[in-house]
Amino acid sequence: MFLGYLKNGFEDCLDQIEKSNVLFDLELLKKTYQAYPQYCFAAYQNSQIIGVISAYAFDTHLYINVLNVVDDGKDILKRLVALLLKNISGENVLILIEEKFAKELEELSFVTYCDMYRFMHSGQAVAFNFSNSTAKHVSGEHYDEVSRKLDKKAFYSNRETYLKQDCVFSNSLKLSTDYGFLHSYVVNKRYIKISPWIMANEAFLDAEKLLRGVLYYRGLKKIFGFAPKNEKEIVDLYQSYKFEITGILNLCT
Repeated sequence: MFLGYLKNGFEDCLDQIEKSNVLFDLELLKKTYQAYPQYCFAAYQNSQIIGVISAYAFDTHLYINVLNVVDDGKDILKRLVALLLKNISGENVLILIEEKFAKELEELSFVTYCDMYRFMHSGQAVAFNFSNSTAKHVSGEHYDEVSRKLDKKAFYSNRETYLKQDCVFSNSLKLSTDYGFLHSYVVNKRYIKISPWIMANEAFLDAEKLLRGVLYYRGLKKIFGFAPKNEKEIVDLYQSYKFEITGILNLCT
């Protein structure tokens, strides 16, 4: 096995990863590799990738946005994270990781900041009204302006390039109101990912309209997203629209 930088042409070496991880985010990996190839590494075996990691650099931190290994290989995962840490110069690092890998991260001095649920909607019918006026209200006409303002307030960092370029795909659906924004995109033939989704405080009705919007436009595929375990209003909102909890993850730093 060889661990090193992710190589050009990696798309042809990912068969095992894609079979092992149905939620593997190839498009996000490709976007990150274009922006920050120096933060992309892989474990190769017989010319096939059996583990991959990528990270995106922001003003205040580095975010590990892709981390997948074949057959839940904990040792490979730990070695990939260690390799990334060895090649950065003291930046604050964040990662959202499945709870089963928490021990490996703790051994690398990561600490859990909060617990997160992964929610999945599998196309169950949900009765709700989505009128033309609602569609206009969440149309995303002011998405860039709203996302820039709310994202900076949430992360205390200028992430405009990420929001307008590096987290935008040919199949992106951008929805927004005056008090929040929701972005979703196609991960593969079966799955839609909600990311990012940020709301102003107390904007519950707007959050519900945005969730209705993504279900209305994307409802024929499985849709997944994330929410902090202790944010009861958001957890209840997901569950009221028949999203099911399919995993517990740790946001670590």
